[in-house]
Amino acid sequence: MASRSMSLSAIILKRRNIGETDRIVTLLTKKMGKIVCITKGVRKLSSSKRAFMEPGNIVQILLIKTKSLPILTQAKLINDASSIRVDLSSIRQLVQILEIFDKLFVEEEIPTEIYQTVLRIRGCLISHETRLIRGLLKRLILQLGFPEPNMKQYESILECVQEIAERPMKSFKYLAVTNK
Repeated sequence: MASRSMSLSAIILKRRNIGETDRIVTLLTKKMGKIVCITKGVRKLSSSKRAFMEPGNIVQILLIKTKSLPILTQAKLINDASSIRVDLSSIRQLVQILEIFDKLFVEEEIPTEIYQTVLRIRGCLISHETRLIRGLLKRLILQLGFPEPNMKQYESILECVQEIAERPMKSFKYLAVTNK
């Protein structure tokens, strides 16, 4: 009999409020790829998970499988992304990178080298080494089996990801190839 619960390390990609105290959270894990789950009561002032469930954070989670969405019952902060949330341009960069991850990944196991590239991109962003991010994103796109972003002369990495995902990106054009 398969276990109904599982413990995973995950990067929080995005969150959306539902009801008065719950949230739908999208996570990226090495073992299961992209997961959408529900966190019950996380918006209560007394919730111990409240501070951990912010986009960009890496958390150790406990999920309970259900017939619909898995329920996130426990969370422990592994690596905080609050240092990036100091000014608006840094927040935009974080949101943009997380949106790219959300568009590129699906619900399946992620090979180690690809997950390491994701962690490196996040690490470069948090340590403000943004000059390396474009190259790492190009590497990630190639590792995922998509064509080289420069082949069609995209104006930005975002345009490349939009074409791959066949959906428009909502982020700002911080990753434009030409810096003005």
